[in-house]
Amino acid sequence: MRRLGVLVVLALVASACGGGTTNDRSPSATRAPASNVSSPASPTAASSSPVSPLASPVELPPGTPDGLIEDVAAGDLDPARLIPRRADVEEAWVIEKPEAVVVAYVAPGDDPFRADRGTLVWRRFDEAPEWRAAAWFPTSADAGVLGVDGIVADVTGDGLEDVLLGAFTGGSGSCATWSVIDVDAADEVFTRALCDGRIDPSAGPAGLSIEQAVYRVGDPHCCPSAFKTTVLTYDGDGTWTVASKDVRDAP
Repeated sequence: MRRLGVLVVLALVASACGGGTTNDRSPSATRAPASNVSSPASPTAASSSPVSPLASPVELPPGTPDGLIEDVAAGDLDPARLIPRRADVEEAWVIEKPEAVVVAYVAPGDDPFRADRGTLVWRRFDEAPEWRAAAWFPTSADAGVLGVDGIVADVTGDGLEDVLLGAFTGGSGSCATWSVIDVDAADEVFTRALCDGRIDPSAGPAGLSIEQAVYRVGDPHCCPSAFKTTVLTYDGDGTWTVASKDVRDAP
């Protein structure tokens, strides 16, 4: 498991907040025109992975190129070139298997608590344009996301790397919406809003480990009686199975 984003520590024993907010998918997306494909750059010795062309056009935020004619490794790409014009890179994760770059961006505005955000998946191909946008997952300003953090790990159990994202909405319960991007499938296969808890990759078995505070009758929000850990494993097609549950008393 490789951590490439900025670590964010949740307060599991904080006061409760309102329910988490799920991402609002914007209906106004447009596909970037082919004229946005970048001009050729000098190729490097890095070899591209044998990936077939995308089967269909991908909806992208306006001002985003749909391809880059650059035969370079994922780590040599500038993430700022992979997002909409006038947006800022929030975090970027280099994926080794399959070779890809996942970029979270934020559109600057007057209100930092209401900003349009999104995550783009870029994949490498054998033929030009060697880098192409494979998926876009927008987040509306109405979702109230304050920041995004991510962990690169195989959580779907297919031997390929995924990205587990936490979109933090704040509040006294450290609320966030957690999602999993299956990079190989270029698809979001898990999403859950959670307060007073957090989600991490699980190594044995490969999956997700969800930790939540357990409040019994009379517990103040500062002091839960116990913590519950639930491990989920991926079945495919967006479905997950509970592999184990454990409840332990708080110290």
